[in-house]
Amino acid sequence: MRLVSAVNRRVDWLARLMGACAGWLFMACAIFITFDVLARKFLGFSSQSTTELSGYMLGVGIAWGLASALEARTHVRIDVLIQRFPTGIKSYLHFLALILLAVFVGFLVYGAWHTTFESWEFKATDNSLLRTPLIIPQGLWLIGLGVFGLMITLRVFEVALLLPSQDIEAIEHLTGPKSFIEEADETLHVLGMAPVDVSALAVDAPAGKAAP
Repeated sequence: MRLVSAVNRRVDWLARLMGACAGWLFMACAIFITFDVLARKFLGFSSQSTTELSGYMLGVGIAWGLASALEARTHVRIDVLIQRFPTGIKSYLHFLALILLAVFVGFLVYGAWHTTFESWEFKATDNSLLRTPLIIPQGLWLIGLGVFGLMITLRVFEVALLLPSQDIEAIEHLTGPKSFIEEADETLHVLGMAPVDVSALAVDAPAGKAAP
């Protein structure tokens, strides 16, 4: 358990680094498109590769941000029903959701590998003036999906080891979305304010009734 958790934390660090790179790549993409539009309007020239390069930036940025989003627990997931199940069943449903995600990402990684290998084999290039070898953007795309797949696989093993103990907090920390309390605490932390003690918000209830 300690070994799997330690390896998982290293991959989490790598995911955060890749997420930061993805963010800067999106910034570069926005700056590049803005410059190209303004240059075309006022300076009379264009890179003539805006569509291709911005497409590469967006594709690579999305792929490199997937693992970071999983580590930050910001992937969108509908969990209205799962919260109504008992803890024991809820733990296994979280585990099942993680396995299904791992299977889906496995297909993505396989498709990315197949596409990248074909581009390498045929020395394919794009149709722009740059004649960019497709192995470059597709290889970076494959790296992002590969790290995402590795992170999910490690989480499957880690959650499987946590299931016997029914540590629902640890399992949800690895698989589930953030609670509204966690999101509120993060917002307050960014604003430089102290987290709110939720228990202090409860008001005294009349005798015989539970506090809200």
